[in-house]
Amino acid sequence: KSVDILINNAGVMRCPEGKTEDGFDMQLGVNHLGHFLLTNLLLEKLRDSAPSRVINLASLAHIVGKIDFDDLNWERKKFDTKQAYCQSKLANVLFTRELAKRLEG
Repeated sequence: KSVDILINNAGVMRCPEGKTEDGFDMQLGVNHLGHFLLTNLLLEKLRDSAPSRVINLASLAHIVGKIDFDDLNWERKKFDTKQAYCQSKLANVLFTRELAKRLEG
């Protein structure tokens, strides 16, 4: 079977502080890490199905997002639901740009 198009659109917005089953911040887990994992699991199938497409939905909120790689899960600082959302959307944009570079040509 082929995978012609993958649309990563799952998301939560400004939800209360919580963790995924794997211990990640809920918004980062749902909005970004799930997309990242699914895309990477399907990458070989997508390549074999060329010309295929990956579409990652993000948000203009990425503009004010900051990724704190030392505290992705809000364990050292006070949880901010808005910033957690913005962080997850910035991660989407950065992932999309890097994926495009790696798959180019």
